[in-house]
Amino acid sequence: MKYKDVTKDVLLGDNNDGECLPIVECVCGQGFDNWDFIISIYSDNPDECPNCKRKLFFSNSIKVYEVINEKD
Repeated sequence: MKYKDVTKDVLLGDNNDGECLPIVECVCGQGFDNWDFIISIYSDNPDECPNCKRKLFFSNSIKVYEVINEKD
């Protein structure tokens, strides 16, 4: 199965809960209230936009940074 990164084409809602992420605007432009359309992390069972029927899922990416103080 092939996947296309459409992250820049959707608007995300407030926060995710680990396995669910709210979409407030789909790739197709359809808007949703926060948490009315959610997608999950499961690529084998993607969630379908009720408007355009695109199947979507998400993955998390975490980066950890060290703060390095610059000397004056």
